[in-house]
Amino acid sequence: MPSIGPLEIMAVAVVALIVFGPQRLPEIARSVGRALNELKRQASDIRSEFESGLDITDEPAEPDEPAEPDEPAEPDEPAEPDEPEDPKPEDPKPEDPGTKEL
Repeated sequence: MPSIGPLEIMAVAVVALIVFGPQRLPEIARSVGRALNELKRQASDIRSEFESGLDITDEPAEPDEPAEPDEPAEPDEPAEPDEPEDPKPEDPKPEDPGTKEL
């Protein structure tokens, strides 16, 4: 976008003076100023509403504290199993029929 210098602003003011006349130009300038002011205010309101809705802040977010457990903590000792572990008896090895003694 090209920059607008003082010469361009002066040219727009002269054209506006010629088109609208000296009586209506202050009234139009006031109306444009009020409209721009209202537009800026609404943009600021919308921005703040989005920021509050999205919870955007400049401050770092604090971590949530862990919730207190409802039940007391379990002891450090392991719980006993419901069924005792019995070693399985080893299956006897099947005998080879050719090695039987008579």
